[in-house]
Amino acid sequence: MANRYFTQFFYTPHKMPVLIDCNFIVDSTNGNGLGIRSLKGQGVSNVFMHTSATPAPGNPNPASGVILVQLTDNYTRYFGGFSGQVSPVGSSSNSITSNTAYVITSLGTTTVAQWVAAGVPVGITPAVGVAFIAIETGAIGGTGTAAPTAAAGSAIDHIEVLGDPNTTLGPVGYNNTLPYIVLQCFEAGAVAAPANGSGVGLSFYLSNSSVMIDGE
Repeated sequence: MANRYFTQFFYTPHKMPVLIDCNFIVDSTNGNGLGIRSLKGQGVSNVFMHTSATPAPGNPNPASGVILVQLTDNYTRYFGGFSGQVSPVGSSSNSITSNTAYVITSLGTTTVAQWVAAGVPVGITPAVGVAFIAIETGAIGGTGTAAPTAAAGSAIDHIEVLGDPNTTLGPVGYNNTLPYIVLQCFEAGAVAAPANGSGVGLSFYLSNSSVMIDGE
């Protein structure tokens, strides 16, 4: 927990603004049929991407690079949003090279002192997923392993919203239809599929009010 005071609002002329966010791991081969795994985020009912498995109920199996986000509630307006990607890792090894960024993939028998010697800062608890900059070249003490970022990273450079989200936010609910937003991933100006294992974070700035402000 941050050692500071946070208020529960921010200044905006919008009535009842809402920020919905989620994150997940791209996994087109996962047997769950969603095209993703490990979805986290309140306010988001489902995220569907392309899958090579049998699509899960409700997943229209969009083309590679397309993301369908279903929300749990209706909203009246889409103001904007932003996204971010987390690169998947490459091959794990017990060996590291100084000045290179790594992610811990297995703790093994490596002690805290040995992880610190490898480059994990003092005060950070070694855990799978911890990123660090190696400060030595050679084998990590013990049997722990780490991996550098995959050579191509997430394989996408940005994510864009497709169409006008205001037309699919609500009011909906007929035949159990959920409000949704469609997005596309791009690399070098063309629609592209994020690499499996990439993390994706999405945030949507929405209105929960039917009151319209001048200029909208």
